[in-house]
Amino acid sequence: MFTRQRALLKLVENEGGRVERLRLVKLAFLLSRDTANSPSSVYDFVPYKRGPFSFMLYYDLRRLVQDGWLSESDHHVETKALPTIETAFLDTSFVERIDAVTRACGSMTTSALVDSIYARHPWFTVNAEQHHKRRAVRPTGQPAVYTVGYEGLTVDALLNLLMENGIRRLIDVRCNPVARRYGFHKTTANRLCTDVDIDYVHVPSLGIPSSWRSDLSDKESYEALFSRYDRDILPQNSLDVDRVAALVTEKPSALMCMEANHRCCHRSHLATEVARRVQLPIRELRQCH
Repeated sequence: MFTRQRALLKLVENEGGRVERLRLVKLAFLLSRDTANSPSSVYDFVPYKRGPFSFMLYYDLRRLVQDGWLSESDHHVETKALPTIETAFLDTSFVERIDAVTRACGSMTTSALVDSIYARHPWFTVNAEQHHKRRAVRPTGQPAVYTVGYEGLTVDALLNLLMENGIRRLIDVRCNPVARRYGFHKTTANRLCTDVDIDYVHVPSLGIPSSWRSDLSDKESYEALFSRYDRDILPQNSLDVDRVAALVTEKPSALMCMEANHRCCHRSHLATEVARRVQLPIRELRQCH
């Protein structure tokens, strides 16, 4: 079991073994604001219908229900198995932080908790279902050819990064858009992007076949790979490059692949060609952030 899942069980336990899902999400959000915790201990969040939300958290809740740790009823979750069996593995200082969050919010109704978070964290209200509760405006990115790699990010962190930079379309340029990590398989990525009003487009012809990546051990092997990409993939798929060029001029769009370092990813070569055609600068989002 992941540390973040144990933290969820501890939060439910601290709430008396039964808690509203909405309240649980907000408590987990407040816990995530403690930067002393490692990223693997807490969740990332994205502005959603009722403030900060984590798609990964909901995925983990489903897993905990399936595995028999929690049960669901109405809008609540409750402990089904004895959570202390797993929460005993949590670091003492982390448990103290979890306890501090639940103590601080213990006297607050869920509605008051949500209102407090809205007031203190206005960014997370930009997608609020009730428009009058929005305390910030979602930005629109300046014209550019944006690129991003999701390596090392949760899907919530990626979506939040896109939104913070005003990206309205994600152009997936992986040849094979599959991933073991939740949120990055094509169908899931498409659904989650749609949920936060980001278009999702997949252009597999501009990716690199997996078979080409069998021996990437040094700088020379990467250079040979990208030379082959520039020589074979881009010229043979010029119409798809034109399509991507049209998409990035239509609305702020980011070319996405896996690698965190854009210099080790073909998206930088694709971005160079697209930028040449549309006369726009290139912006790597994880460098801009």
